[in-house]
Amino acid sequence: MDKVEVPLTPATDVPVLRVTLGAWWMLVVLTLFYTISFVQRIVISMLVDPIKASLHLSDVQIGLVMGPGFAIPYCIFGYVFGVAADRLPRRLVIFGGVLLWSIAAAFCGLATSFMVMMLFRVGVGAGEAALTPAAYSLLTDRFPTRRLTTAMAIYQMGAKLGSGLAFAVGGIGIAFAAALGGTQLPLVGPLEPWQIALIITSLPGIVLALLALTFAEPAREARGSESRVREPLLPFLKSERKALSLMAIGFAVISITLYSLQSWTPAFMTRQFGWTPARYGPVLGLISIVGAASMIVKGMIVDWLYARGMRDAHLRFFTWLLALTIPIGAVAYFLTNPLWFLIAYGVLQVVALQFVVFMGATLQLFVPRALRSQVTGLFLGLFTLMGLGAGPTFTAMLTDYVFHDEAKLGLSLATTTCLTIPISFICLRLALRPVRDALERVGL
Repeated sequence: MDKVEVPLTPATDVPVLRVTLGAWWMLVVLTLFYTISFVQRIVISMLVDPIKASLHLSDVQIGLVMGPGFAIPYCIFGYVFGVAADRLPRRLVIFGGVLLWSIAAAFCGLATSFMVMMLFRVGVGAGEAALTPAAYSLLTDRFPTRRLTTAMAIYQMGAKLGSGLAFAVGGIGIAFAAALGGTQLPLVGPLEPWQIALIITSLPGIVLALLALTFAEPAREARGSESRVREPLLPFLKSERKALSLMAIGFAVISITLYSLQSWTPAFMTRQFGWTPARYGPVLGLISIVGAASMIVKGMIVDWLYARGMRDAHLRFFTWLLALTIPIGAVAYFLTNPLWFLIAYGVLQVVALQFVVFMGATLQLFVPRALRSQVTGLFLGLFTLMGLGAGPTFTAMLTDYVFHDEAKLGLSLATTTCLTIPISFICLRLALRPVRDALERVGL
């Protein structure tokens, strides 16, 4: 067993659960994988203009590559791999997923046309869909409820760490590749700097995938009502449809903001302020690292609130963060000073735009054990389809078809932000009551 129970404490009459070193090592490995996945997911956003020039693409086409080309297969395979994670050894599911997305990402660097790039982005999206449903299931079975949000927050740091590495190291790497000029590979021929950058960032995953085999597969543990463990998926979705639907809409809508800003802010920095990747990369990387550190703090706050009786703390706390960022999102992309823009953008990223930990922790509390990975996979697929699939493309369509000017990318991003954050806030506030009811039904 991975959790050691000691005698009840007089003050609380609640058993103290200690987490073993093996559980912490598993968390480190999962966080590393999540970090790598975001490096490969984000670095392409720093290469928008050179890829457009090389493959003769429009903003809408590059938006399709960054968005639906990744998001649609992620949505489909999120459920497929979720089912696999509920029935097969989860570490093997993760191992296969890491290999698949890393190899596909490397082949993206060899693309010579829009269709070829889209094809390999499908592989990246499908592979990355294997990770988080299985990871959340593993974390739920190795960490006690009172430590679960902190563990998931550490895992979720991988998104910010990956973004930080992509921006910081990627910016320098792109500048270095550009200084080298064209490079020849045997059987491949000459490669442009953007191709070199994509290939280099994909190689670590191919090797590090073996780390998935270095931790033990934990026993699958139930939480809440044991009578619901074998409940089929569709009846459960129907019985908790109000809580699940409001959560799904709220998190999917905020994901549009997250992925739009993530995909287009590098291009905005170039078009609005004339900054190159070598200049904005380290700054955006630092913002992401601060955001990663903040995830632990936010996770600890939620666990503290939950331990003191706030059953819906995971969701309620996130709505507080959204409320704080509504006015900031409304003005950020209208700021003309790059320093003030970066401060506003940093607040958005650090405070509210990393939402998966709050969604995941809430689901793990009331979804039956046998359905956790499937339901998590469905949610991840939905918000990735809406966020990464619709977000970058929606912003690009505003730029190309509404404002008819690449220089008005900031206006497109501001429009997206002003629409999505308030809608998400309203939906998630409405979800609080049905989520509390669902938690009561499983005895939490």
